[in-house]
Amino acid sequence: MNKIMFLGYSNLIKKRILPVIHQTGIDSVAIAKYGEQPWDEEYQICQLPVACFDSYKDGIKGFDGNLVYISTVNSTHVALAEQCLKKGWHVIIDKPATLTEKEAIRLVEMAENNHLLLAESTVYLEHPQLGLIKEVFKKNDDAPKLLTVHFTMPPFTANNFRYYKSLGGGAINDTAPYAVSISRYLFDEIPDEVSVSLDEKTDEVDIEYSLLMKYRSGKCMIGHFGFNTEYMNQIMVIGNRTNVAVNRIFTIPDDMENELQVRHLNESSVVKAPKGNTFSLYLKRICELLYKHEYRCEYESLLKDAKVRQMMKNKLNKQ
Repeated sequence: MNKIMFLGYSNLIKKRILPVIHQTGIDSVAIAKYGEQPWDEEYQICQLPVACFDSYKDGIKGFDGNLVYISTVNSTHVALAEQCLKKGWHVIIDKPATLTEKEAIRLVEMAENNHLLLAESTVYLEHPQLGLIKEVFKKNDDAPKLLTVHFTMPPFTANNFRYYKSLGGGAINDTAPYAVSISRYLFDEIPDEVSVSLDEKTDEVDIEYSLLMKYRSGKCMIGHFGFNTEYMNQIMVIGNRTNVAVNRIFTIPDDMENELQVRHLNESSVVKAPKGNTFSLYLKRICELLYKHEYRCEYESLLKDAKVRQMMKNKLNKQ
């Protein structure tokens, strides 16, 4: 039986996960909220039994399950994950799982030594449209060579945690997990060289940045990320003879049959992707990994992405 506890009663938990949790292989739910946060009635949409805890401390003390999903502000991820791993629980952490590579290595060592799952929740990779991109290139006897990526959005409300350094805010912490995971997925390697340019920042955090990642194999990723522009969420995947353009690559509505714009040898076509709820698909896969006791793939993905994010921060620190 898979019992899950959500540490954090975030909008993501309320809006995206609780409505579909009954479809995933999870049997019951617990929610531990931030102590000062009031309860509302939104958790009642969940179609599974729900236990509520009034603080993270109470949840960690009282939960009797085997799986925890941490959805709190970025600066608290590592400390909460350490507590949960020490309790013998499998752990999923919202991106970014950690703020440094050293933290990632430490958590993976804890999980591996105790034969526990540890995963960073990059759920968008579960959507069928990602697999279709690879299929298009394979069909055309081609491979991705260049990625151009844009993931930007308008400003958040002034009190949003993303604007506070002490809470692990900033555009890099918030969006670099997308930049590095999409490149890892499509290139199946990590970059040899990283360049980062801060396009806008406050006294506390970075707001917008441009990114260039070069690979020893000759591949390249170019991107722009942040939260101070009109909403953009798109990718162009370029090969020697094939291009694939996709909108809504990182966040896509559950009911949307997305269209991949394909160009091959100067011929244009459209490939339609089926609908898919990324959180439902992700948690189903997590339950399968728990059943099979197969955790290595999640360790490796988390460590690779943390390494590249650290490369980005190291580059900025030298400027």
